[in-house]
Amino acid sequence: MHYYNAETFIETALNCRTIHINGVFTHFANADDQDLTHTRLQLERFNKALSVFESFGAPMPTRHAANSGAVLHLPEAQFDMIRPGLTLYGVYPSGEARKTVDVKPALTWKSRVVYFKVIKPGHPVGYGSAWQSDHMVRAVTVPVGYGDGYFRSMSGQAEVLINGKRYPVVGRISMDQIVVNLEWDSAYNGDEVVLLGEMNGQTLRAEELAEWAGTIPYEILTNINTRVPRVYINEE
Repeated sequence: MHYYNAETFIETALNCRTIHINGVFTHFANADDQDLTHTRLQLERFNKALSVFESFGAPMPTRHAANSGAVLHLPEAQFDMIRPGLTLYGVYPSGEARKTVDVKPALTWKSRVVYFKVIKPGHPVGYGSAWQSDHMVRAVTVPVGYGDGYFRSMSGQAEVLINGKRYPVVGRISMDQIVVNLEWDSAYNGDEVVLLGEMNGQTLRAEELAEWAGTIPYEILTNINTRVPRVYINEE
């Protein structure tokens, strides 16, 4: 229903004996943005549509409008219910979102070290020979890649956690594996690697991966595909 047709639409529904209006809602297009001009315009139009119920003396149905962005940025849009989606998983809609509600990520994405090697200076790593070191380094291979939903566009930017410390992913992210530069630290086959989540007080958030990939946190989470096993933990 368009806002400019709301009065006719609602009047017709109220005059139909076989229709009972239980709820009315809208969905904000730009509530994640710092500039809320358009979101406030949408809210104004929604409120105007709601006023039609009052003008006809009809009971006000259940009203809801606030998605995750509006929950954080626009408390006046919360009405009778809210519709938090992404924030239920402990993720903010964007890196720019105001953190007016404290959330904790519910998801950790892990892998393990499967190979350790020493890379000599001038020996490139990965497809396209996009990275090489000018000094000897230690590196590990981790069996995850864009075939699992770990975006190739994060190449040259991504970091992972090993033993509670951040290390850069070097070279191109391939379909099934990444290479992590340890410099001269150590790691062993089977050591846990956190791609997304927390380890020993260090955290990699979906918002950060989204910035590396040039996308939004929603796509980071929905891109983790069925090749990645799921383990559900009840912390009650």
